[in-house]
Amino acid sequence: MEEQTVTRATNICPACGGAFTCGMDAGLAACWCASLPPVLAVPEAPVGQCYCPDCLRKKIAASQSPPR
Repeated sequence: MEEQTVTRATNICPACGGAFTCGMDAGLAACWCASLPPVLAVPEAPVGQCYCPDCLRKKIAASQSPPR
């Protein structure tokens, strides 16, 4: 049987209020957000909070869409 790593939620998304895990806060070697385009700056603690995967993907998509 394969061992699974369980990581506790470390952050609350400021957009949707959902709990998610920031790899850096959890002490992992890398965070999931490193695989996404670097469109938004990562906030420095305690200035702001990161977005959850879904909200960050939506923000990236919105920033890459042509203006109406």
